[in-house]
Amino acid sequence: MRLRSAPRTSEGLGSPGGEMEVDAAEDEDCRTWWTQENNDIIRAWKDSETFVDTDIRRQRRQQCRSDLLHLLQKIQGLPPEPLSLPLELSVLYNMVIAQCDIPGAGRLAEHSVQVQDVLSRAVEVLVPGGTAGTGLWEQVLSGAHSWEMTCALYRLAGLQGALWLSGGRLRDAVDLFSLLSQTPDLQNSSHEENDLPRLIRAWKVPVEEPGTILTLQTTGHIKEVLYNAASLLQGVAAMKTSEFPRAVTFLQEAAGSLCSSRGLAEIYTCLGYSFYKMGKPQVSLQYWQRALKTDFGCLSALYHSSVLYRDTGATESELEALALLHAALESPSSGDSSRKMPFPLRTECIIGSAVLSSFVHTPSSLEVKYLMARMSLRSRSIEQAAGHYLELLSALLDDPHPQGLHPSPAPLPRIPIIHLEAAASLLENERFQDAVTVCSELLERLGHVTGGVLRIDDPHKAMSEQLNCILWASSTHLLQGEAWGMLGDHRESIADFTRCINLLAKVQCGDYGSGELAQNKVCGILKAAAFLGRGNGFLQTGDEAKAVMSAKLSLQSDPAFPGVASCLVDALWRLGRKEEAACQWRMFQSNKDKLHQQWEGSAPVPDGDQAEGLFHGHISGQRTGGLYTERREDGDRSHLRLQRLQRNLCSSGFIQSYIGYRGCRRSGGPETPQKTPGLEISRHNNLRRIQIQSM
Repeated sequence: MRLRSAPRTSEGLGSPGGEMEVDAAEDEDCRTWWTQENNDIIRAWKDSETFVDTDIRRQRRQQCRSDLLHLLQKIQGLPPEPLSLPLELSVLYNMVIAQCDIPGAGRLAEHSVQVQDVLSRAVEVLVPGGTAGTGLWEQVLSGAHSWEMTCALYRLAGLQGALWLSGGRLRDAVDLFSLLSQTPDLQNSSHEENDLPRLIRAWKVPVEEPGTILTLQTTGHIKEVLYNAASLLQGVAAMKTSEFPRAVTFLQEAAGSLCSSRGLAEIYTCLGYSFYKMGKPQVSLQYWQRALKTDFGCLSALYHSSVLYRDTGATESELEALALLHAALESPSSGDSSRKMPFPLRTECIIGSAVLSSFVHTPSSLEVKYLMARMSLRSRSIEQAAGHYLELLSALLDDPHPQGLHPSPAPLPRIPIIHLEAAASLLENERFQDAVTVCSELLERLGHVTGGVLRIDDPHKAMSEQLNCILWASSTHLLQGEAWGMLGDHRESIADFTRCINLLAKVQCGDYGSGELAQNKVCGILKAAAFLGRGNGFLQTGDEAKAVMSAKLSLQSDPAFPGVASCLVDALWRLGRKEEAACQWRMFQSNKDKLHQQWEGSAPVPDGDQAEGLFHGHISGQRTGGLYTERREDGDRSHLRLQRLQRNLCSSGFIQSYIGYRGCRRSGGPETPQKTPGLEISRHNNLRRIQIQSM
């Protein structure tokens, strides 16, 4: 509603012409007041930069945002006027820019509606006969305007481009900057989305002289931020399609433009990733080092470095990088690198974290601790591995480890897998009582889900949570039985091996190619290990007859399982069946190469990237809602999952550690295990006698 004054008694002022003069004067007064109010708000915003207390600064800026919104509402309460329109565009511009300073707001694209409403009001004033709706920018930019109006329109156009980039509307942004470009060859030709950085660079913004209307950010700054954001978006898009040379071109352009130190560090991280995929690891390390020097808070560069060291076999360097990463995650920096930018609208406001999550996301401290434990175990740093696993289990009790907003590059496996690997590392570190404790805790969690018989008739529907739990529980009993044996409690050891066998007996395969089912092979390996452990336990308690029976059952479960022949021969020799023992030993010696190849073929040990992804989503799903939440996969992939499951159980450490300890216990108590490669087993004196006798 237009403001009008009361009628005057004066003849001149009472005439229609006098009323128009009064209206114009009042409009001029309103515009002056509003301009002064806008300038006071902008000065208060800039003054808040000097506040040391962040809470006071936050409160002052929130007040500025509210004042700008209130001022815009007052201006838009009146019909649009040519003289007040630049002020209205500038106030809207300031209000949206001020919203960018809210940490984690992520609502930049929501202001597009307000920009469209203001453009509709501008068309009503600037374009006679113009139509509101589509093509608003074409209409307002087609005419000749005053310098003040041109500056206001260009500022708003830059803001519109930022809003469209934030919302993923690259095609609209390309069309807008094609209009803004004053180069004929750019204006009169069609452009693709990858031309956007070139169009923004060709945009010539007017030189803004100190005027009466203050703004939070100049158009020149907006242009530089837009160029940086557009180049980074195109680089990331090329990375996602594996066009890494093209990605490097755009990312290097982004690195040379205006951005915060955090943004520059993330660009360097993406450049390092691209060069690594191009087979240039040294260049990758140089860029990741530059990223950390630019902003040590960009920890994804440190994580990528650890992955590079792992892939190149530099174990010590990988562990050092992981240790630094874990320390940084445990003591995060309180500083905000984006604060180094003197204006609110930055590249981070336009490009959300989801766009870069595949390349700059960092695992959590718990996930890094697991990587350290696993790598220490793989590199045979057993004492360090055991310590890391115990710290991880303790931390998981205190921290439920909620899922983040973006997928982790190194997600934790299921909790039972961590317990099993921890128990294996404790066994190898000869901390047998601690291994028993870890196994007992896991068995308490699994006890209520391992009941009943599980029948598998179709390999495409074979994987289930019950099968997961049976395999976990049986493996736990296997490890716990070994730990009891090393502690000298052979009766408890035999009992745990028997429980392992009984659990595996619940898995029954139907007639649908049961010999080829991967889960049947896995169960065979576990049964062979449990029967062998029980046979060695019977040898220690003096029950050689049961030891012979257990050893033969182990051979039935898996004829190539290492160590079974030595147990069987030793038991037969002690029973006085020396001729049969010698026969078994000669048979073993003649077939040992074949058996070794058969074992290697049925229990492959993966390495590198293959081993890294084994537990994550194939043996079971990620831990989301509870301890045993399973991720569903298509039925036609279940057979592949089971094959990977077989490799998991043979490579995760607990079966190898069991084989390393088999048959080395005496009735007097635990004995330091002897490491024997492959099938070259001749530990017992009885076996040496047989070798001499057979020659």
